[in-house]
Amino acid sequence: MTGVTQLLHDHYRATFLAHGATSQGVDWGPREEAARLRQDVMLAVVDGCRSGGTLLDVGCGYGALADRIVERGLDLDYVGIDVVAEMVAEARRRHPGRRFIHGDFLSLADPGGFDYVVCNGILTQKLAATTLEMNAHARRLIAALFAACRRGVAFNVMTTHVNYQADNLYYRNPAELVAWCMSELTPWVRLDHAYPLWEYTVYLHRDLARQGPGGCGHG
Repeated sequence: MTGVTQLLHDHYRATFLAHGATSQGVDWGPREEAARLRQDVMLAVVDGCRSGGTLLDVGCGYGALADRIVERGLDLDYVGIDVVAEMVAEARRRHPGRRFIHGDFLSLADPGGFDYVVCNGILTQKLAATTLEMNAHARRLIAALFAACRRGVAFNVMTTHVNYQADNLYYRNPAELVAWCMSELTPWVRLDHAYPLWEYTVYLHRDLARQGPGGCGHG
């Protein structure tokens, strides 16, 4: 694990051991409705696609997104990966029919082959890392997320359009980050800065000109 990933591992392991399989256990605070909102914003990457597909949840925690997929009746073959062993064990217990990987996504030899890849919360925390360290980690992670997808990626970051910033959170100017994504990864980018949390979600798609509505591939 890299330095930033190790920090995140230690932090989320501690919150999970303290609070268990709850939104507080993954450090989203006590408001379960806010956690569900974030899940729905992540799942918007598949909106309009009726052909199903595979989805990799990077930083899956105890598998809460898998619950939301079932609740919404989405036709998705879900796989989760997380660095915290206790979270992965709980995810496997809660979802025996799903696949969960204990490991570091950035260390996987070949993580490709998923239609969609989502990353909910990993890029909202920097903890004790410096902004420069986190910027480098974010670039590496976002590029790896996009390399692993066939259709689209969703990830969230804290917005700089706030009047207060907490030292432990990772804030990034959305215009700057979207510009980097368009320059380095794909011109097919969407930004959701309109939901009522102090963050935003970026969606990166493969060539939409060669895909149907919602980014669904046609062979």
